[in-house]
Amino acid sequence: MTARLYDAHVHLADLRLRPYENEIEKAYRRLNLGKAVVVGTGPHDWPLVLEQSAANPRLLPAIGLHPWQVPRAADDWQDSFLEAFKAGAHAVGEIGLDCWIEGYDLSKQIPVFEFQLQFAVENNLPVSIHALKATGPLMDILRTATLPARGFHLHAYSGPLELIDELTSLGAYFSFNGGQLHRPAARARLFAIPSDRLLIETDAPDFLPQAAYREHELEVDGEALCHPANLGLAYRAIAELRKCPPTELAITVEANFKRFFL
Repeated sequence: MTARLYDAHVHLADLRLRPYENEIEKAYRRLNLGKAVVVGTGPHDWPLVLEQSAANPRLLPAIGLHPWQVPRAADDWQDSFLEAFKAGAHAVGEIGLDCWIEGYDLSKQIPVFEFQLQFAVENNLPVSIHALKATGPLMDILRTATLPARGFHLHAYSGPLELIDELTSLGAYFSFNGGQLHRPAARARLFAIPSDRLLIETDAPDFLPQAAYREHELEVDGEALCHPANLGLAYRAIAELRKCPPTELAITVEANFKRFFL
């Protein structure tokens, strides 16, 4: 039997994917998907994340206020966040810090991030963290805060190579997607991750892989997007880059996914 594959981070509730839900589900069946973490980014998509996950046992709902959504969040967003967990949310995410987006304001992002991280700690929930051009502020928090006993997940890791050992000691799991694999720096990071902390993601419909790292095409209103089923080729490419037999990699990632998320 073909090894099951696991997506640690996918945005199936993105409205651009709605017309393709049936086709994506068929592709998932051919792929032999084990589980996928369906990530929400704000109150606008949290209800759909919960709806999709309730209808499909292979989907795990993650609820979080993404740093890009902080400026437009309503004052009562925390109430909606907490209600989502009463309604069945399984993980906290996507949360984090971002100094790349124009007009970013860390003074607003940090308390939002810390609230959600603390909720994950108090409930020992999986938490998926976005950090873009924000390694310094993120490390300041991770080095001093109480962290979830199960560890934490750094999605599409793009931080310094030299921090991997320290982050691992703090409890980090690291995921990579096909859209990163053409970059030499990402390949170096990927090769340095301990086997027991490696996860694989798509971040679909974003992070479109280069042609060499995708086998499914998806275009919406003239925009090329990452198809969620490109997960399969990401696995094969990562196995090749790490010089690891594909089945061995799939078994390792499955164990890591279950240990962290389940």
